[in-house]
Amino acid sequence: MDCRIFTDPSNGATYHDLLQSAELAEEFGYAGFFLSDHYLPFVGDGQPGPTDVWTTLAGLARETSRIRLGSLVTSVTFRHPGPLAIVVAQVDAMSQGRIEFGFGAGYFEPEHRAYGIPFPPVRERFDRLAEALELITGLWKSPTGQRYSFNGKCYQLLDSPAPPKPWQSPGPPIILGGTGKKRTPALAARFADEFNLQTSRRRAPDDQLGSELKYEDVADQMHLVRTAAEAIGRDPAEIVFSMSALIGIGRTRDQASAAVDPENFHSQTFDGTTFSGSPARIVDQLGPYAELGISRVYVRAPTNLAALAGNFEHLAADVLPQLARM
Repeated sequence: MDCRIFTDPSNGATYHDLLQSAELAEEFGYAGFFLSDHYLPFVGDGQPGPTDVWTTLAGLARETSRIRLGSLVTSVTFRHPGPLAIVVAQVDAMSQGRIEFGFGAGYFEPEHRAYGIPFPPVRERFDRLAEALELITGLWKSPTGQRYSFNGKCYQLLDSPAPPKPWQSPGPPIILGGTGKKRTPALAARFADEFNLQTSRRRAPDDQLGSELKYEDVADQMHLVRTAAEAIGRDPAEIVFSMSALIGIGRTRDQASAAVDPENFHSQTFDGTTFSGSPARIVDQLGPYAELGISRVYVRAPTNLAALAGNFEHLAADVLPQLARM
């Protein structure tokens, strides 16, 4: 099980905050630094404002050297997939092949209203997601010198020269997720290198990417994805399964509780799984998820990682080596 940092800049961040956090994550030995893609805070006033995920990743690509970088996840409603394919490919080249592409249907309607972005019904958003995945990967895989066209219900491309190509071939790893029983597993089977499971004690009622699953439902969702992969002749072992969690670490209960400090998270909420306790207890709590086949965890962090640097340094030093053996 490898471990990455995940933060939500929409609740208030500057590029300097995120750069400092990415540098600390790299210094501490985390495998990746990932950002949400939102333009409006979920709670609070969001000051000093959101950052654009791909503008930020472009900067981080040039100012870090080892750590994997990516979106968790980019909304298909925010950007036309043709230009988005160019942006992601270029940032991948800027990072020399360290970008991963989390992609989803979008779900937070208020941010669409706030910035004049159309917010179609969920069925249409999934139609757009399916077509966008097909044409983005098609652009990346199209041989140099050949033209690429796409004629879908939502998007049409005519004779695109399809440059530039990503550094990674055939493209950056694609991360999908969600709780849907049909379309979500089918999309994952076709396109996903990784499937992210947002685990929680509650079950979300809708079929949206990013909604939460109870622990007992995680195995069912993984089974659906694996079955869908087998149905199209793909080896399910090619798909990495991951989860997100808020982790507070300490040698005493009080230390662990203090490490899970919402004041340092810019008032952001987190409905997913929370673990706290000693290093050994954290490993024990993650064990059942590893047994299910989850091999990656995204640890929720404040946008300014330095605010809780001790917690994340402690986690890296005392827990990550044990997770690597799981």
